[in-house]
Amino acid sequence: MSAIQNFVLLNKACGSRRVIAPLSRLEDIFITLSENDLVDVFWRDVSLKGLLRALAHHTFPNLEMHQITKADILIWLSNEEPGSIITKLVTSIGSPEQRKKSKGFRAKTSVMTIPAMRDYLRTLRHQDFDPNTHSRPGYVLRGSIRTDGFLLQLLGFKTNELNAVKYRRLPLEKLPRRITSAVGGTDYFLTEIRNVVRTEQDVRDLWGCEPKEADCIKILGLDLGQACVVGASALLPTSRKLGAAIEGLGTAIRPNSLTKDSNAAIEKPKLKFCNLAVKQKAVYQPTFKLRRWMERRKSKPIIGSESASSPRTVSDIESSLPPLRGNEASAQEYIKQLQRVEPLLQEFYNGNQVIKKHRWNARRARDEEYKRIAESLLRMVGGSSGRKRESTDKVVVAVGLGKFSSRIRLSSLDQSFQSYFIRLVSSR
Repeated sequence: MSAIQNFVLLNKACGSRRVIAPLSRLEDIFITLSENDLVDVFWRDVSLKGLLRALAHHTFPNLEMHQITKADILIWLSNEEPGSIITKLVTSIGSPEQRKKSKGFRAKTSVMTIPAMRDYLRTLRHQDFDPNTHSRPGYVLRGSIRTDGFLLQLLGFKTNELNAVKYRRLPLEKLPRRITSAVGGTDYFLTEIRNVVRTEQDVRDLWGCEPKEADCIKILGLDLGQACVVGASALLPTSRKLGAAIEGLGTAIRPNSLTKDSNAAIEKPKLKFCNLAVKQKAVYQPTFKLRRWMERRKSKPIIGSESASSPRTVSDIESSLPPLRGNEASAQEYIKQLQRVEPLLQEFYNGNQVIKKHRWNARRARDEEYKRIAESLLRMVGGSSGRKRESTDKVVVAVGLGKFSSRIRLSSLDQSFQSYFIRLVSSR
C-alpha cells in the first residue's frame, strides 16, 4: 500500500480528534541502484553490453566474447570489489586513473578489495582495538548509486566513522573524549562541558597547558536559533607589551609616572570580545528566490488541461485541494481530490528537469552561505577553513544545546548548520 493509504487506515485506528495527515512532498525520492541493477540496465545497450563482456572475459577464458551471458557477468561481479563497474563505466571517482589535481572527496575516495575489507573489519573487532589511535582517512565506495533522474550520487563509507557503531559498546576509558570528537555523530558526542572538564588534569590532557595558563585559550560561543541562524561571541586573550600600551594611552599619562604596580597591570593579558550575528533572512535568500520563481512557474497554464471544469494552473490545483488542518480537515477527502489531479502535479514536479536544476542551484547557493558563515566564525578566533589549527593555538568552541520551538512557516536552519559546522571544525 502507498503511504497515503496507510495514513487513512491509521486515522481510522487511532480514534483521535487530531487527524493524522501525510506531509510528504509529491516529488519523487531518490532511487538506489546496486551494481547488479546497473548490469541489468547496461545489458540493454549494445555498446555497454560489449564493455561488460570485455571486463569479465578474463574470468571465462574458454568462452568467446559473444558467449558470455548476463548470468556470467553477475558471477564475475560477485568476486570483484564493490565499485568495479561504477569506476570503469560511470565515473572516474575512486579509480586509480583519476586526475592528480582532484581535491576533496574525489581524491580520498577509493575502491577497497574484499581481503582488505576483511582485514579492516577484523582490526575494528579486535579486543585490543583503541579508537583513539585510529585515524584512517578517506572514503570507500559501497557499490551502489542514487539518482532522481537529474542528480547522480555515489554511496560510500567514511572509513573513520565506521567505528561509531563500536564506540557505543566500548568501555568509557577507551572512548575518545566527547568534547574533541564527533566521529559517533553530533547528536551523541555533544555534551555539556562540565561533564568533561572536571579536574585540573582534564585541562592538561585536552589543551596541553596548566590550569593557571587557561587564560590563553580562545573561546568561541555559538547560540543557534530561529530568527538568527547563529549568534557568536568570541573571547580572545591578547597580551600587550608595555611599549604598545603606552602608545595606546597617548598623552594621557607619561612613562615616567608609571609605577611598578601599574607596569605589571599593563603587562597582564587582556580580553578582547568579538560578536557576530547571522540572520536567517540573509541565509534564506536563495530559498526565497527559488520560491518566487516557483510561484511564477505555478501560475502558468498547464499544457494539456483544456477542460473547463479542471484548474488550468498548478496554483489553482493546489489551492483547490481540501485542507489538511483545522476543523474541516479530512484526509480521505484530500486523497480523493488528489488522485484526480495527481498526474498533472507529478508531471509538473517530476517531468520537468528545469525545476530540478533550479532546486539544485538553490541548494548549492545555501551551501555557499554556510561556507561563508563558517569562514567568518573561524576567522573570529584566528582560524580558516583552508588550513588546520596550529598546535599552539588553543581554541574552545562552545555550542548552545538549548531547544526551542517555532511556529513560523520557514524551516529552521540551526540543526543543519550545526551538523555542517561541527564536522568542519572537528576535521580542522
